[in-house]
Amino acid sequence: MPLDLVPAPAAPRPVLLRDVPGADRVLTDDALALAAELQTRFNPKMQALSVARDRRQERADEGRLPDYLEETTGIRKGIWSCAAAPESLRDRRLCLAAAAEAGALAQARAAGASALLVDLDEATAPGFANLVAGIAALAEAPDDHTPMLIRTRPLERDEPALLIGGHPVSAGLFDLALIMAHLATPLAARDMGPNLQLGGIDGHREARLWSEILALAEERDGLAPNTIRVEVSLETVTAGFEMDEILWELRDRAIGLTMRRAPLTASYLRLMRSHPDAVLPALLDPEAAFLGTCAARMVKVAHRRGTHAIAEAPEGSDPATLRRPLDEGCDGLRIDGPDRIAAAREAIARALPGAHQIGRPRQYFRISPEMLLKPHAGPVTEQGLRATVHVAIAALAAWIAGRGPVRIGDSLHGLASADLARARLGQWLAHGAMVEMEGGDSRRMTADWLAALIHEEIVSLVEWLGPHSFHRGRYASAARIVQESACASPQPDHVARLAAPLLDTLD
Repeated sequence: MPLDLVPAPAAPRPVLLRDVPGADRVLTDDALALAAELQTRFNPKMQALSVARDRRQERADEGRLPDYLEETTGIRKGIWSCAAAPESLRDRRLCLAAAAEAGALAQARAAGASALLVDLDEATAPGFANLVAGIAALAEAPDDHTPMLIRTRPLERDEPALLIGGHPVSAGLFDLALIMAHLATPLAARDMGPNLQLGGIDGHREARLWSEILALAEERDGLAPNTIRVEVSLETVTAGFEMDEILWELRDRAIGLTMRRAPLTASYLRLMRSHPDAVLPALLDPEAAFLGTCAARMVKVAHRRGTHAIAEAPEGSDPATLRRPLDEGCDGLRIDGPDRIAAAREAIARALPGAHQIGRPRQYFRISPEMLLKPHAGPVTEQGLRATVHVAIAALAAWIAGRGPVRIGDSLHGLASADLARARLGQWLAHGAMVEMEGGDSRRMTADWLAALIHEEIVSLVEWLGPHSFHRGRYASAARIVQESACASPQPDHVARLAAPLLDTLD
């Protein structure tokens, strides 16, 4: 049914609460009007889906864990395919994630990847001023032949700088409105999009909502139906059970599935919070237990539906390690920095000479619900515990301070890493996990011990940075949020809900 036949309330006038550089160019009347219309029309459905998430969590707490949906058996067993990928996105072997920032975009385009993922959620430094500057940088960037996907922030996160009807607009809807106002038409004119990566979808009903949202955005922008193409990032346990159904709802737009380990693991910890037999170790093998099974099912479902399966590259720069997802059937790697390009190219050259592996014969095994819920085995070590405390505080502090992802060791850690680390601490504490100490004995996790570990981390940071940089870096705020959220019962859905009010408040 055409969207115009569905009556919708009039959108109230949006109210901007921040004035930042570039606002006059980016926050146009058309962009704000579209954000207001999207929020007004779809907020009731977003609220209903949020309640449905809460009900699913209550059932899991009672022991009724996810299963394949009986009512969608016909979709899973049916013979159907997603729309063919546009010519510019047939080869996705090497995808480079980049921030929406002028310098980062120029460096990423010069790196020579098959495609770019401009990440407004994780890679771009948070804060309203950074978002506006990022959209401006994308709009002003010279035409480029490298295909681009843009990752929006999740629908359930708020953008407090814009009020609609007295409430913050959905961050995901606001990002979409800015993309449509400044990027959609020029990209469509060059047959280069717009292409989006959608994260945080918890099931096929949320995918259906996104389909409705995108259809209205196209209509208001004068684009042909299904001009906007989407890659779905699997980041919740429930989505792992509903891959076919999610693709079905987006079948005329879908350009593939991908997966992000940190949010998926955090989702597992939330879902299984009442199950002491699902306590996870400090180190997780990405090819084992629920992570490995979800990755295998992603390849199976994507290829059965004629679309891409793109892997999040394993950590490190060893070509032998990087090629493992390709050997398992994935059609490309997503890497987080140009410094890993050379190693990724070597892995791809050895494992994936063609543009993709769709249609390539492969033996698939049956994946039971239990396999998608199987916990990783292994110990919680003192070293792993201390490293988790460090990541939780350092990554969250960098986010609150508007610095974006921070490099710790060989890996970049952003908001998803902070949320996962916080969720790990919460699980270990809630179930009194036994921690293997470096001296050979064991110690039970307690709130007092966690407080002592956080105190030690603060002392170390002050000694390293000095009091002034420690304060400016927002480490004290991050440490407080980590401690309070890890000790909370029940655990918060996402650490961003607690930390977001501190964004843009640095003296």
